Amino acid sequence: MHSKDHKQNGAQGSSVDNLSGSRRRLARIRCILECIQCLKERKKFPACICFVPSEVEYKCQSKTTLRVYPEPLKNSKKIKDLHCTTESRVVASGEEYCNSQGKWLRIKRFRVTSNDEEKFDTEAWIQQFSSKSSNDEAPVLVPVDKALKRTNPISNWEEVVEQHFAIQLPKKKLDIMAADEEAVDKLRQVPANWSIECEEALVRLMSQHIPPENDHLGSIKNYVEAVDVSSCCDESTGSSPLTDGDPDTYWESDGSAGRHWIELKMKKGAVISELKVTLDGSDDNYLPRKLVVEGGEPNNFTVLNTVNITWEISDVEDIPLLENSTEHYPYIMIRIKECKCEYTSGGIDTRIREIKITASEGRYMGFDMDVFKKDNLVRFPKLESYTSEQLYRRSILIQRFISILDNVLKYLVPSWKYSVGSYSSLEFIRQLLPLSKKRMHLIETFVKESATERPSDTPKLYINRRAAMEHRCEPGNDPDFKNSIFSQIYEGLKPRDRNSKCLDYRWSSRFDQWWECKFMSEGVIDQGGGFRDSLSDLSEELCPVNSDAALPLPFFIRSPNQVGDASNIHRDVYILNHQCRDFTKYEWIGQLMGACLRGKENLVLSFPPLIWKMICGERVTWTRDYHTVDAAEVKLIDQLETMDKETFSGAGRIWSTTMTDGTPVELKVDGEGNPLPLDYDDRQEYCNKVRQIRMSEFEQQISAIRKGLLKTVPQAVFDLLTWQELEHRISGNPDITIEALKRSVHYDDIEEDCSTVKYMWQALEKFSTEDRSRFLRFVTGRKRLPAPIYVSSGKTDAIDCLPESSTCANMLYIPTYTSSKVAEEKLRYAVYNCTDMDADTLYLSDTDLDIF
Repeated sequence: MHSKDHKQNGAQGSSVDNLSGSRRRLARIRCILECIQCLKERKKFPACICFVPSEVEYKCQSKTTLRVYPEPLKNSKKIKDLHCTTESRVVASGEEYCNSQGKWLRIKRFRVTSNDEEKFDTEAWIQQFSSKSSNDEAPVLVPVDKALKRTNPISNWEEVVEQHFAIQLPKKKLDIMAADEEAVDKLRQVPANWSIECEEALVRLMSQHIPPENDHLGSIKNYVEAVDVSSCCDESTGSSPLTDGDPDTYWESDGSAGRHWIELKMKKGAVISELKVTLDGSDDNYLPRKLVVEGGEPNNFTVLNTVNITWEISDVEDIPLLENSTEHYPYIMIRIKECKCEYTSGGIDTRIREIKITASEGRYMGFDMDVFKKDNLVRFPKLESYTSEQLYRRSILIQRFISILDNVLKYLVPSWKYSVGSYSSLEFIRQLLPLSKKRMHLIETFVKESATERPSDTPKLYINRRAAMEHRCEPGNDPDFKNSIFSQIYEGLKPRDRNSKCLDYRWSSRFDQWWECKFMSEGVIDQGGGFRDSLSDLSEELCPVNSDAALPLPFFIRSPNQVGDASNIHRDVYILNHQCRDFTKYEWIGQLMGACLRGKENLVLSFPPLIWKMICGERVTWTRDYHTVDAAEVKLIDQLETMDKETFSGAGRIWSTTMTDGTPVELKVDGEGNPLPLDYDDRQEYCNKVRQIRMSEFEQQISAIRKGLLKTVPQAVFDLLTWQELEHRISGNPDITIEALKRSVHYDDIEEDCSTVKYMWQALEKFSTEDRSRFLRFVTGRKRLPAPIYVSSGKTDAIDCLPESSTCANMLYIPTYTSSKVAEEKLRYAVYNCTDMDADTLYLSDTDLDIF
């Protein structure tokens, strides 16, 4: 039951033009506000948003036989066959039902002719189309077009919503089709013990099964979910010139020879009949010379075709790459292995004007019933007690709600200085926003339009990492942390004279090196790798990975969960230090976080969800969120609140508590300043005060970080992002899976199926998350994905040796290994021990590139 299907069923010829566009928008906003109130109070949604027409009339496209089942399952016992002609009519409820077998209609009547009608008094279902069919195949049944009837009643749920919530004086009575009350009641039903947390879990489940909005893909959007490219000279346009339909624009690579590629993520069921790329002869030396087309999963591609362009291209020409494919490939990879310029001017980059695809379009079934089967609920324990049908119905309702919201979202989101947070009701549904199809486009628009020009001169910083390492080992010898990487970068970026300006960190993602590092006593020419490594060093100082290491900076402290034994989750997180009052530096940290959000770099900050939510401006609660900081305290206070009097008397509590760092706080004292005994009847007041103190402990530090963030990123971006998305955009993906690593790897002069590469992957499979993070830093200078990784063979005589790398080229030079065990030992040693960017170490600097 999806909105686009209802629009097909809706009364296109109905007389509903009595509402202006502004009144329609206002009606939708009023609907949104009432629905949010229903979510807060756990009440039923308004009947109008749950509207299901009592009847929809369908006609047969051709002579056929329809099978009638007692339930929407092909393996159920058939009731009967209906023999249809093009004159036959099927009258069904507006209630639709989708499962893995296809889309089903609940039939009410069947007419062979106007005088020959059969009624179905018991539940009966017929299949409108199979899930295996493509969009090119017409459904067996299609709604009867009633557009010519001027008095056709309203049967579209969106129009019913607008009419119900519209302000009209005098109120006009319109002809609205009778509702299927049984179907409406099913949609309106609030499952037992349902809460906003259940709603949010349902949205997270749904988000895993929805294809991204891809209007930007132009003519190929019906077949392709996403387009990715190896690199591009213009980061602001990315891959968009390939699909914008404009012959004057082009995608131009910006990488190393032989490593250019275009990846197409195909829609489910799409089978390519023709794939072409458009080239323009005027691009001359930028023209590709050899292209290889591969298909399959990212870690298991099969070569489908190789195209060698040996002729001269004088004009705009479409080059066929693939024709008459007979199967669906989840991904299509176009590799540009050679360019014309390699044989003429010595250049390395290529240009492609457009991608053209003809294919059978896979039929998108949306969130069918099988999405909510028990096997898919393992990661969502809040949903496990509900049936698939309950979740399916609720998902339909949430989709309708988000559809209404999407229609008016751009009118609700303000400009730079203002916040949809002032539209406070939207804050309650922040975790439902990932289903929005319009939100990400708005976010990227705000980020792009608020960008400033990059600095005319890249700041040059002189970093003494040896002094910083000494400080990290003995922070007490440098109480002002002047030798830390943090202070060296902070002081180095300060304006040197009156004419210099502070960096505003609001540059576009194209500016991918914010400063240039000169590492003292290290052989490095920084072309990007040194800068990224300085960010990794900065992250390590702010939130050390080693839980036993001393803290080199005062801004963040280890959470009680990390220190205590009461929790087995969020044990690696840091919280803000309420005793640190250096708000200027907190603000600078916020600016760095904003720059990461805008660009492609990561500042890895190991915060618990509570901190990310507070930074993002999401609502937080004691029981749900504070346990990610101090699970033991949450358990203690919650138990104290419900404790019986006898147990309480034995506890001997006083009016005192502690902050997260152990600092004592007296809540009520006697004349000598000693905490008063806590009476049983006062325990509720005591618990409330402890919660208030703990939840507001680092509000000032959070405010300083937010102040820095808001100097670089518009407020509306934070109103539209969830805390999870904010964390990933600033700190990268914390979980480095083998599958994610494989998607990031590209091979250069080494075959993916060679034994050494296989041994490498077998070794990485045995690595922990921290091991893989260190591996990523060893190769790229980053600690988290996303980051491209290029794997090349090592020196020809290198066997069972340590690997080498160049962070500026994101290159791993891997020697020949004779077993996965040896590969594991060598890789692990390298990633933990070869981390100095010195020409004498195994961790290659930019100057070492000349060797290869």
